[in-house]
Amino acid sequence: MRSYAETNVTLVTSASRSGFLIGSTWKAKKFWGGYVSANTPISFYPLTFVPDSPDVVVGRKDIDSYAVFPEDGAALLQMLQSGVSPEEAAHWYFERYAEPIDIEDFLQTLGDLQFIRNGRDKEVVPPSTRSSIWQSIGRATFSPLAWIIYSAILGYSLYVMIRFPYLRPGYHNLFFSPYLVVLELGLFLGQFPGILVHELFHMLAGRRLGIPSRLGIGRRLYIIVFETHLTGLWSVPRQARYLPFLAGMLADLLWFALLTTIASLTYTPAHPFSFPGAFCLALAFSTLLRFIWQFYFYLQTDIYYVFTNILRCVDLQQTTWQYLWNRIYRLLKLTHKIRDEDAWNPRDRQVARWYVFFFGAGYLFTLGTLFFVGVPTALRIFSGIVADLLNHAAFNLNFWDSCVFLLLNGIQVAVVAWIYWRERKARRAAERSLSAMSHEKNLSPDYVEEKGVL
Repeated sequence: MRSYAETNVTLVTSASRSGFLIGSTWKAKKFWGGYVSANTPISFYPLTFVPDSPDVVVGRKDIDSYAVFPEDGAALLQMLQSGVSPEEAAHWYFERYAEPIDIEDFLQTLGDLQFIRNGRDKEVVPPSTRSSIWQSIGRATFSPLAWIIYSAILGYSLYVMIRFPYLRPGYHNLFFSPYLVVLELGLFLGQFPGILVHELFHMLAGRRLGIPSRLGIGRRLYIIVFETHLTGLWSVPRQARYLPFLAGMLADLLWFALLTTIASLTYTPAHPFSFPGAFCLALAFSTLLRFIWQFYFYLQTDIYYVFTNILRCVDLQQTTWQYLWNRIYRLLKLTHKIRDEDAWNPRDRQVARWYVFFFGAGYLFTLGTLFFVGVPTALRIFSGIVADLLNHAAFNLNFWDSCVFLLLNGIQVAVVAWIYWRERKARRAAERSLSAMSHEKNLSPDYVEEKGVL
């Protein structure tokens, strides 16, 4: 889900109403490694401007640094980018909006975002040939011909499921072998190709738009997930973001259809453990479960990003967390811990008031499943292993089945603990950095979620 110290999107709340006034002066200031004076034009890196009413998303694609500016802030930035000096830009802002602007504070924000070019920096390296190749592959993956092929694959799998009922998904398909050890290891290892295809489709959908991506591993509460980071989606209009958000679910459906099709060619109903047909049906059903899991939107799954994009939210998950904790702190009379709600995005604050009920119910359901199903199951299996050892019945099939089950789940617990430690370490480092840099601002950046962690 996640460490917000990794986030590269900033919300610039409003233009300053005090500070640099007509006729005032200020000394050269250092912003992001370079010095800027009031009467010298500033050099910027290439920036993208995407209108997102009532705001404008401004970003630097080469480092995935983006900010949500009010319209007047974006207009001021464009004036600076056109070559006018900060002093001239401040005069222009005063004449157009009839209010003064703290230009020094504004430049500090731009420096924090790494928009201002450092004099020691080289020109931005153009996209490599490899990036162009990936972009071509992405366009081919979602070309009209590709959609025809996908439709044929899905249509044929639907046909064979209608014609042959034994190919339809069901929980009984998971039991592709009479040996539990084979079931556990087969389903555990067999899921990774499907997960890779899911993330690959996210990546290619982003590359199709010229958006760089990176793969990672994260968690949703106590669940390990693989992630595709597509922060560059902030540089394209909202309507262009839906395909990258939903591409993984399309991949799941195609993977399910391919496995079902292979099973139709290799499975014999008279031999329920026939290989590879039975194994393909088991993987197809587990793929369908992963597809359904995407609707657990409160865990920031693919559907969550579609949901927040429709509602025009910026950082709904973090805002909802803080909204919920503020209510808890008020009940406990811990008013000193309450977060300032004025710092939240107005749209996020509006949606969080009703989304918090779905959010809370979803988390209670997921935690309840862990404590009332997962933990008792693990304890029962562990007690069975101990009983086998005490009764000198160790090393039989039941014993090894139990050991493999605990090992696979133990690996997940260990990885989740490591991810949590890594997130906590990054969060503390970010807090120390912000504390060292803190000063009074009217254009205060608030870090919001990384767009498209899928």
